[in-house]
Amino acid sequence: MSTARESIEVAVPAGVAYEQLTHFENYPQFMSGVMSMAPIDASTAHMVLDLGGNRAEFDARITETRPGEFLCWEALDGPQVSEALRLEPMADGMTRVIAELQIDARELMPTEQHAVEVLNRRLKADLKGFKRFCEEAATKTTVNRPAATTGTTANRPVTATPATIARGIASASGMTHAANERPPQGPPAAGNLGPMQHMQARGRQTRI
Repeated sequence: MSTARESIEVAVPAGVAYEQLTHFENYPQFMSGVMSMAPIDASTAHMVLDLGGNRAEFDARITETRPGEFLCWEALDGPQVSEALRLEPMADGMTRVIAELQIDARELMPTEQHAVEVLNRRLKADLKGFKRFCEEAATKTTVNRPAATTGTTANRPVTATPATIARGIASASGMTHAANERPPQGPPAAGNLGPMQHMQARGRQTRI
């Protein structure tokens, strides 16, 4: 078995990096050697790899996981291929990704030394692609995230109260009036005069 080991630091939390690794459909976006990837179910996919100009085709399955910490996948048929990825949280939301790729390359490579050289180059390129993929996805998420509300009245959520509900009903029925404008007052009903109207009425009677 030929083995290659590489590591890289990615500017996303370990949980985010792990989530990206659990989706086989993402692999062609950062693994340069993946010619095609056809998901079969949530943990299995049909993978076609280009290894040093040689084609390797097989079904791959995620065989072991520890959320946010570790993931391993391996080929179920064809050449013996497996990859283990460890995630180590770092300060400031960074993650160190440590990858170990193993493959029985006797049928694909002329010599063991050539196989190791090809795998090391391929694994290093794949990790750089994974770093770029994760960080670009995180940037897009941040850009598209709705702005946080401020303390201004315009951005505060409106709480429904009896008054606001009443104004809404009045608006819907055409009963509202302009701001700072009193609604037109009709003549008071007989026998229901207010204090000022009683005083004015008595004044008129006295003058007569």
